Amino acid sequence: MEWFTREAALVLVLGSAFAFCLTYTFEYFIKHTDQQQKNTKRYLRLPVFYRFAGFFLLSTIPMVFLGDAYISFHKNGIVSYPDLSVYLVSLILFLAGTLLILYCKNYKIVLEQDAILSRGVFRKQKRIFWDEVRSVRFERSAFFLSDGREEIEVVTILSGFEAFLSTLEESIASDLYEEAFQDYEQFLKKP
Repeated sequence: MEWFTREAALVLVLGSAFAFCLTYTFEYFIKHTDQQQKNTKRYLRLPVFYRFAGFFLLSTIPMVFLGDAYISFHKNGIVSYPDLSVYLVSLILFLAGTLLILYCKNYKIVLEQDAILSRGVFRKQKRIFWDEVRSVRFERSAFFLSDGREEIEVVTILSGFEAFLSTLEESIASDLYEEAFQDYEQFLKKP
């Protein structure tokens, strides 16, 4: 196997070690954060699939470098350093994977006994007390709760969304959410 030279083995080992370290680090932070949840609060998060998509993007980085080394060997007969475009593609994969993982890890809706809290990477933290909710509406596959000053968006793809619906029914007056629930029912009936 002439294409499997010392340089190719080095690229493969270093790329795999780098991807493993990133994956292990992010997985540790996700598990550590999830274990800190309190019993009095309910957390709504994006589905785990999005985190796995981020890990998949990160794991493709060594494959890109290995594929480039393999192709360059078959074209030139020697393994050379990757082109600038390979570094650019790897950088894009790294940024996309990292942002996806961080966004999924930090985006959450917290249902407390007396309030709803919204946290995210690219947004400020918002809290609305249940007794201060002035309007609830459903638009574009999301519920919007407002107290006149702040507005919190709760999308329907969050894991534990049913807990939000039951907490909403228990915590605020029915005249505030009836129309939003009707719109949600119509949304569910659409093909």
